[in-house]
Amino acid sequence: MDDAFSEIPSQNTRLLGGLSILGLALILYYVVPYLKDDFGLKHIPGPPVAQFSNIWSTFWARNHRLSNAVYEQHKKYGDFVRVAPDHVSISHPDSIRDVLGHGNGFVKSEFYYAFDNIEPAIFTVRDRVAHSRKRKYVAHMFSPKAMVQFEPYITSAISTYGRQMDSLTDTGIAGSYTALSETDFGIRSRASKGEAAVDVALWSAFLAFDIIGDLAFGEPFGFTAAGEDTKGGIKKLRDRGEWCATVAQMPWIKTWTPYFFFDSFFTTGLKAAQTLASIGIAAVEKRMNAEVDSSRKDILYYLLTARDPDTGGALPDREIKAEALTQMIAGSDTTGNTITHLIDMLCRHPNEYAKLREELDRAYPAPLAEGHVAMFSDCKDLPYTQAVIYEVLRLRTTVSVGLPRVVRPGGAEVCGMHFKGGTVLSTPTYTTHRDPRVWGPDALEFHPERWLGDNKNELDKHFLGFSYGPRACIGRNVAFMELKKVVATNFRRFQYRHVYPEKETYIREGFHLKCQELPMFVSRRQ
Repeated sequence: MDDAFSEIPSQNTRLLGGLSILGLALILYYVVPYLKDDFGLKHIPGPPVAQFSNIWSTFWARNHRLSNAVYEQHKKYGDFVRVAPDHVSISHPDSIRDVLGHGNGFVKSEFYYAFDNIEPAIFTVRDRVAHSRKRKYVAHMFSPKAMVQFEPYITSAISTYGRQMDSLTDTGIAGSYTALSETDFGIRSRASKGEAAVDVALWSAFLAFDIIGDLAFGEPFGFTAAGEDTKGGIKKLRDRGEWCATVAQMPWIKTWTPYFFFDSFFTTGLKAAQTLASIGIAAVEKRMNAEVDSSRKDILYYLLTARDPDTGGALPDREIKAEALTQMIAGSDTTGNTITHLIDMLCRHPNEYAKLREELDRAYPAPLAEGHVAMFSDCKDLPYTQAVIYEVLRLRTTVSVGLPRVVRPGGAEVCGMHFKGGTVLSTPTYTTHRDPRVWGPDALEFHPERWLGDNKNELDKHFLGFSYGPRACIGRNVAFMELKKVVATNFRRFQYRHVYPEKETYIREGFHLKCQELPMFVSRRQ
């Protein structure tokens, strides 16, 4: 008995000793760098914990609210906010030019390490020379000539989507009710004759995945035709995006996430990333081993026929797979989310919705043909259609977090403040897209007309819908082709209204701003 009791103090002593060592380690890891102030950032305000560690940004990324959290900090502290020991978020309008612009010598930060798949690709590669090499062959995939060759595949996917919507509306609410919650019996009482109740977020994802599947891998995934995510890819892409956005705040934890059993978010996200890589590899190998029409010119064709800028030979197999997977990831969830946001925002603003329909009806005055799909040549210059797309991308930018860059050796002047080399800087898209200094007193309002004025070119300089500068989205033109064709087709053919107009749309942030579900009634336009 006495022996047993005598063990307790020694156990407590060992426990206290271990905690003391852990505490000392944390002090050395976090407090000492703060006291040394290697980057000279101690004078910049921000959340207190962010002065010592990346825990603040990791916490808000994990809780799907990082962009909004940074926005609130800028409202509190002004243009400069320290969001991590070596990272400053800058919301001044000039930061777009100074941080993201050409010729400043800044490179992408370790943030992008979290997004590597198979190997670094055009989006994630951080070395400037390596990026320049990739851009030489990737640029051919998005040339004006390539866009002409891509359009038939986009048209085909939109046509399949239209046939499915026609079928659902012809069947009526009974035939489409299972697309939404089986327990929500209020849907039936809200429907009118000829309306189908669908989850627009899901169907937009089907469409976007099928388009990029056809472009990147030689055939659509078949989600739209089947009316379901037959590979589970949509959920996996969401899980992967949320995992990447969180891990990117503290990149060194990436290799440790398989052991984060205390939070299934991390293990699920890692598994999703690995599964998506497997899907991409299998799709590329299937295409490479198949008999393919020699006239087919898609993204994979350009990758398979590209010449390595260094050797003059074919691209390495792993590089082809990494780039194809990158195009699938970059071109699916982004477009699907934006189509969903377009429908949601227009249905919440009936005057703007009516103006869009009027423009489309003027552009296509003939009676609506069965299976109508707008050709890009007919809709690419419709001013109000383009203004609506820009305004939706302003308020619900696909990627709303600040994309971090590392200041060049020797330091740089940014928005009137000097930063040492190695400091990480970012321009917070969500915040700058709501800055009244640029967008006026109605900056928080949905107002497409702002893009029709004489100052559109000036607004373009502050628009980050596709990032900005030398690392801006290389697929911007293809994305606009998809969006304009979808808007000009679907709003010409169909009428949308919310199932629950009284409810706010729930938007969850991973790496993208995403509507989790958007219950809508869809009917044919007469």
